[in-house]
Amino acid sequence: MRAGLPWELQPVDEAAVAALSHGLGCSLLLSRLVWLRGHRDLESAQAFLRPNLATLRDPYQMRDAEVGAARLARAVMASEHVCIYGDYDVDGVTAAALLASFLHAVGCRPRVFLPDRFKDGYGLQVDRIDALCDAGVALFVSVDCGSTACEAVARARHRGRDFIIVDHHQLGLEEPAATAHLNPRRPGCGFGDEPLSAVGVAMVLAQATRRALLAAGHLGRASGPQLGDLLELTALGTIADMVPLRGMNRVVTWHGLRRLGQSRRPGVQALAKRTKLSSRAVSSEAVGFLLAPRINAAGRVSDAGLAYELLMTEDLARAGDLADQIEVENARRQALQREVVSAAALAAESSPGREHAVVVAGDGWHAGVLGIVAGRIKDALHVPTFVLGVEGDVVRGSGRSPTGYDLVEGLRAIDDGLLLRYGGHAHAAGVTLATGQLDRFRAALAAHVAATWPPEARTRPLRLDALLDVATLDMALLDELDQLEPCGRDNPRPQFLLPGVVLAHSSRVGEGGAWVRARFVEDCDRPMWARHGVDAFASADVLGDLRPGDRVDVATHLERNVWNERVTLQASVAAVRAAEA
Repeated sequence: MRAGLPWELQPVDEAAVAALSHGLGCSLLLSRLVWLRGHRDLESAQAFLRPNLATLRDPYQMRDAEVGAARLARAVMASEHVCIYGDYDVDGVTAAALLASFLHAVGCRPRVFLPDRFKDGYGLQVDRIDALCDAGVALFVSVDCGSTACEAVARARHRGRDFIIVDHHQLGLEEPAATAHLNPRRPGCGFGDEPLSAVGVAMVLAQATRRALLAAGHLGRASGPQLGDLLELTALGTIADMVPLRGMNRVVTWHGLRRLGQSRRPGVQALAKRTKLSSRAVSSEAVGFLLAPRINAAGRVSDAGLAYELLMTEDLARAGDLADQIEVENARRQALQREVVSAAALAAESSPGREHAVVVAGDGWHAGVLGIVAGRIKDALHVPTFVLGVEGDVVRGSGRSPTGYDLVEGLRAIDDGLLLRYGGHAHAAGVTLATGQLDRFRAALAAHVAATWPPEARTRPLRLDALLDVATLDMALLDELDQLEPCGRDNPRPQFLLPGVVLAHSSRVGEGGAWVRARFVEDCDRPMWARHGVDAFASADVLGDLRPGDRVDVATHLERNVWNERVTLQASVAAVRAAEA
């Protein structure tokens, strides 16, 4: 897939790696991988490999956390009507479930409102705020939205309601007049170097509120709800939202993954059963590719309330029914996604300015899969990409961007009255504009990318962490690599170079033969069947026209393959090239 780009085996200080290996009592390979991730002294490396919850920051360090906690604690003690206003993706659903679980544990039964993607769209809506006020809500807590919702927050305040914003999105030019606004992006936040997800910020508010309730004596002699029980939800949302897995994010996901593997939530158990996920195999990859897409599917093509209820129900039978419904919705999402991927990829081939940015739009493209499709095209073309659905006089949809270009900053730079609405993150954003402005938007985005992210800055070598011999690949090595989990942004899965291996055999699999199962073996005089080797999996375009007997270098990461309850090591191939001497 990147065979045409330069390959770079990352250099290390061998003496420093050896010293780190001795101090940690681990292999040179593991110490090398830890060193390459920036943990180059013993204390930092130990904290990376064994994150400690005691290292989490004081929640009151976050700007407005103490104010928000005091107000939420007062609502709990006075039995006020609290409404959690969430979002329909995994981060928003898990953040709502986390706060609701916490409030249930301290004696409060909040109303939870999750918007309908198709009726409400993203973010706070004034008419929904009015309806909830009419229903008696005294305090709103928005999660994963609200940082730019000046009008909606103002309406709630005008009607005498307090408003706590729990968010992590980019700020607008004006901040809402909220009672408290918890967002790591705010100046003077105190968590400014912690790129938290919304569920991470919700965890901070829960920590702070627990402290406020303890100080007020509301929890009596008991220590109150154990926040550790909320870590599995924090891990789910944090991994799904693809925020950098460092600092607080690494600590909570490291502990949360372990709790996910032993979850007492019937909904998580039901999902794990449907995906044949064993407790031992709960990893960041399993969350990202098995659990999160299913939780997301409800909000993408149906009702996010299904996913919320799945996470919250205490009834095993109900959890099973909900998991079955979500499996159906996920299958529907996959079918819709295939349709839009096909149409959008074809449109991208002729999109003007596609060497800098891609903007494609189509009638009938399902809104729930536009972000996923944008991500697919972005990965294929390595340029910022927007995939939009035409809805009469407006087009709306999602964008994705490679590392190196900030989508929200780009949208802000080209706006000038062009856009009706936009928001999001550096790498994922949503946008709405008039249908008649589509060509202008496409040209403006391509021009801005060309001016601020020149082609020479976009080409990055394929970085390899270490060189491995296929004879050394075994399950013990995978167990050792597990110590790097959770992997994701800022802590990628290690990618290895298998030099001078021989393709023993291969076969096409999947729809249309889009994937290849293969076996690579060592280059020696023994018969093919007697050589040390590794089973591999790759997309067909990666292996290209390789034939049995070809000698190649392989760039790969290693993973567990589970088939009929049998677990084996598998190489997931990223690129191949002719073997160097």
